Formats: sequence, structure tokens, C-alpha cells
Amino acid sequence: LQEEIQLKEEAENNLAAFRADVDAATLARIDLERRIESLQEEIAFLKKVHEEEIRELQAQLQEQHIQVDMDISKPDLTAALRDIRAQYESIAAKNIAEAEEWYKSKVSDLTQAANKNNDALRQAKQEMLEYRHQIQSYTCEIDALKGT
Repeated sequence: LQEEIQLKEEAENNLAAFRADVDAATLARIDLERRIESLQEEIAFLKKVHEEEIRELQAQLQEQHIQVDMDISKPDLTAALRDIRAQYESIAAKNIAEAEEWYKSKVSDLTQAANKNNDALRQAKQEMLEYRHQIQSYTCEIDALKGT
């Protein structure tokens, strides 16, 4: 009976240890499932963004209406690829120039606004200085009147 009780206690201790391990494994599994869900959501979002970018690029291609002249008897792919590359480079250069122009205009606008604000601040300081001088002169007059 003592041996059976001891075996029972050992089995209960093992069961308690296994339960702790099972709980830890369950928590780890739940955490991994949450990470999988978040990664799947991120993948779906990235796919959506990628598809949108592809649609935009296709729209740009249709707008530019790139024509590839090909000799039917002898397809000259290198020339066609050079033409396409030149067109893309011109488009990229145009986009860069537009971005730089927009940037310069924004910097110019901000510089003008800063100069305007600095002038207004300088004028306000000048007015404040004049008002202080007036207050001092009025204070002196009041003191003089009090003395009389």
C-alpha cells in the first residue's frame, strides 16, 4: 500500500509537471498563432499595395503609349529594349525634375513665410520697445506730478 501511495504521488507530481509544460506549450502555440495571423495580414496588405503599384505602372504605360517598332522578319529586341529604356529614363528624369521643382517651390514658400514672420516679430519687438519708453516717460511724469 505504501508503494502504491508513493507511486501515486510520483504520478501526480509528474502529472503536475506535465501540466505546467502543457500550459507553457499552449501559451507558446497561441503566441505563434497570433504572430502567424499578423504576418498573414501584413502579407495581404503588401500584396494589395503591390497590386496597386502594378496597376499604377500599367496606367502610366498606357498613358505614355509606348510603341515598339519591330521588324517582323527580324525582331531586334536590343533596339526595342534600348528604346524602352530611353523612354523610362526620360520619364524618370522628368519625374525627378518635377519633384525637385516642387521641393524648391515649397522651400521658397517656407523661406518667404519665415522672412515675413521674422519681419513681423522685429516690428512687434520695436513696438514693444517704444511702448516701454512711453511707459517709462509716463512713469517719470507721474512721479514728477506726485512730487509737485
